[in-house]
Amino acid sequence: MATESKYTTQSYNLSKLILCLLTLAALAVIINTSPSLSRYLFGLPVVLSGLLGIVGTIILYKGRNEPVDEKKVIAFIINFAMVLLIIAIFISNTLY
Repeated sequence: MATESKYTTQSYNLSKLILCLLTLAALAVIINTSPSLSRYLFGLPVVLSGLLGIVGTIILYKGRNEPVDEKKVIAFIINFAMVLLIIAIFISNTLY
């Protein structure tokens, strides 16, 4: 019996977007033509993916009553990792 898991699908799609943004950030580091341009090409996708991770976690929380499947597990891991990363970035920037 298949049920509609709207929140899980939304969060999973955000997780795919996060992975694409992190790939773009890695490519910016690999290319590294000019340091000032690479700083923005690396920082913007990382911060944006952190914010999307927060949004994805909120969406997953709304869908907490949906059945657990592989999409939900993947979305939880990616979103929670990005929330931890953005918290670590904010803490490291305020301490130093």
